[in-house]
Amino acid sequence: MRFHNWGQTVTNTPQYTFVPSTVLGVQNLVRWAASNNRRVRCAGYRHSWSPIFSQDNNILVSFVELTQVTSIPDAMSLQPGDFTGAMVPGLSEFKTIELKEQLGPKKRLCRIGAGVTNEDFRRWAIANDTWAMPVDVILVEVTIGGVNGPICHGAGREHQTCSDLVRRIEYVDCHGELQMVDDKELIKAAAGCFGLLGVVTHITFELDAMTYAVMKPRKIDIGLAIPPANKDEIPEALRAEWFGEADADAKLEEANADFERRAADDYYSEWFWFPYQKKAWVNTWNPVSVKEVDTNADEFKREYPEPATVFLQWVQGWLGHIMTSSKLFGKIPGSWQAQLLAINGMASLEPKAGEDESPTIITPLPNALHFQRGIQNMRVRDIEFQIPIPARADDPERPDFTVVKRAWWDAIRLVYEFYERDGSAPMRLTLEMRIMGGSDVLLAPQHGNGPWGTASIEVLTVPDADHDDEWAGYVQRMADIWMSYTDRHGAKLNVRPHWAKEWDGFQLGGMDARKFLKTVAYKDQIPKFREALAEIGKGQGWTLEELKNRFSNELWDELIFEE
Repeated sequence: MRFHNWGQTVTNTPQYTFVPSTVLGVQNLVRWAASNNRRVRCAGYRHSWSPIFSQDNNILVSFVELTQVTSIPDAMSLQPGDFTGAMVPGLSEFKTIELKEQLGPKKRLCRIGAGVTNEDFRRWAIANDTWAMPVDVILVEVTIGGVNGPICHGAGREHQTCSDLVRRIEYVDCHGELQMVDDKELIKAAAGCFGLLGVVTHITFELDAMTYAVMKPRKIDIGLAIPPANKDEIPEALRAEWFGEADADAKLEEANADFERRAADDYYSEWFWFPYQKKAWVNTWNPVSVKEVDTNADEFKREYPEPATVFLQWVQGWLGHIMTSSKLFGKIPGSWQAQLLAINGMASLEPKAGEDESPTIITPLPNALHFQRGIQNMRVRDIEFQIPIPARADDPERPDFTVVKRAWWDAIRLVYEFYERDGSAPMRLTLEMRIMGGSDVLLAPQHGNGPWGTASIEVLTVPDADHDDEWAGYVQRMADIWMSYTDRHGAKLNVRPHWAKEWDGFQLGGMDARKFLKTVAYKDQIPKFREALAEIGKGQGWTLEELKNRFSNELWDELIFEE
């Protein structure tokens, strides 16, 4: 069966594709692969671009049924009912959720099967109303294993990556034996290992006591959402009425203080801009405890988005896929495509069209983390870079958000630079930025970013931008700009791409991306990662060479296993 990743950037033909439902089945599969000199790699469920998958004539494993992973749209998020996570006859062993030991009044461990989707876990958490993942990706149509493997993340400067919440990894090793890693140091390698350790079957996360998000999403002038250092940096097409007023600088200063407060202190912080729009969407919020919630208040939403909205978002994603995949859409100029998608995108976000004020929404935290559904129904192209936030020159104990604002406005100005140059529109969907913390996971792009955090910034477009030969040149130019930033001493910031997004084949730091990641960005981390794997293997009876032969691929051979 031919394999295509969701982003349609990787294609190969495995010798066999397996959908196991038991741990024993995985063990037997790995033993067969070992005796037949085949490699085994798992595929995540959607939202993928980089070449981290299986290869021709090797073994591909999926914990989600093939009809589901290959169907667009997938109706999973529309199906009614809660998810219990209990082990019942006929249910995959990789679709279980088990609460484990409590670590304190607000912390508890939870063992989750690698095939559990974010929608499964969201429903489980809402039904139980006791424990929740404190941070997660927006998407629901992805698996827990797929989120954890490539070290994905959420938002909020106090939060690290999803993999930093991992306390125990259970996996089938290169000999087909079921193993476990829970050492506090070795877990820093095992938690985000891209399937190189083996086939991960279950992951134990540290959950937080359930809280309720108090959301107040806003649509505000782009120049005031994330203010530039100087108002003249705002492209002329985006300048609002306040730009020419006498108190413009004062407004900019006030807006800057608001932005920096949100970026530094809010539990969740995220900004969106759709091409050519004069407003940005700001989604930053803080939670309250269960005791502080009035469940009878108009603002309280047990289910959010509400079922009718979920259905609408699902349909919008599906129609977006149909539209952007059509030949007619491909004949429309790229800038028109961007305008059409931008208008629809902004209209779908709160406050909705016709609403003047930002609504207040109080909902269980998992709902707020997954505020948008049906995203996976529409294929996109995506680059994302993690930019370390340095310390301020005048106060080394505080973050300097200058680089954050610069990255945001450099991306916006580049959109206009391309349009003014030749009318091209490589960014046709959205610019998104989240502020988050650093990471203790060895191969995390946020690793070593210190107490000031990370600006996670990404650009999404539709596949037609690549078909029009506009995307690759834009990506390279954007990467060059973002990677040029320095700290207050003039030293280059260690800017790194998200492992699961588009980066392979481009130039980073003036050299091939793979060489840059190996010799510059991760020059200290990769040897430590390899040493940690070797130490795990020493205690569990396997070697790095055996690991390479069973679970690696061409990419990881080059980056990890070749000295």
